[in-house]
Amino acid sequence: MDEMEWCEMDTETQSLARAYDEKYRLGQYFKYRGWLYRPVVKALVKKANLRAGSTVLDVGCGQGFFTRLFADLGLKPVGIDISGEAIRSAQRDYCTSGARFEVGDILSLKYQGAYDCVFARGLSLYNTKEFNQRHDVTDALLACLKPGGMMIFGYHTNFCPRKKSESWIYHSYSDAKRHFSSYPDAKVYFSLRIEALLLGRYAFRFPFTRIAALISRITGVGGELIAFVPRSPLVAARNSSELDANRQAQ
Repeated sequence: MDEMEWCEMDTETQSLARAYDEKYRLGQYFKYRGWLYRPVVKALVKKANLRAGSTVLDVGCGQGFFTRLFADLGLKPVGIDISGEAIRSAQRDYCTSGARFEVGDILSLKYQGAYDCVFARGLSLYNTKEFNQRHDVTDALLACLKPGGMMIFGYHTNFCPRKKSESWIYHSYSDAKRHFSSYPDAKVYFSLRIEALLLGRYAFRFPFTRIAALISRITGVGGELIAFVPRSPLVAARNSSELDANRQAQ
């Protein structure tokens, strides 16, 4: 990691980066299955009305698995992560994909208004009990969008009461609905992912969300909370006001 980038991170972020560095030194830590996620990403791209050449910022990209899938679809993705080890792995494994990778902290991004899409899947900053009320992360990501751009949120969860995790909070569908209720025109879904193989972009519809949620609750099969959040003028104005307030405070 560049010394300047490291110094710009606060102590908590540096500690988190070290923890992820240790995990990523073990190889492909998350072991994502291409056959399962490739149609999901393709469906997300179509649902978000992205076209070949659209720019995508993949925040918390880890070792670049999803960034590479966007590149395979003809988009122009940039993956960022706080872990230097993850970025080195991504650059090594996907150097010929057309994707770019950078070390960075998403809460101090300098990409305001630069991207057609921001993709945030499994972002650890959303792994918090304050998810319902905390909006600083989502606001920061939306600020990176061009006017009319789209944020795609993804978060692994499980609705079965018997399923617990010591390190990962399984947010409910209601949690996600409450969080994104602050953003006009945001749409929230739940998917078991397999629907994308059969239905493509049409997998993200409310009747399928209800069915998938019921299956997860009964069987314990995990899935993804998915949200499509457009950058509305109201949110853009709010972000601009907060940015001005921060500058004055400095």
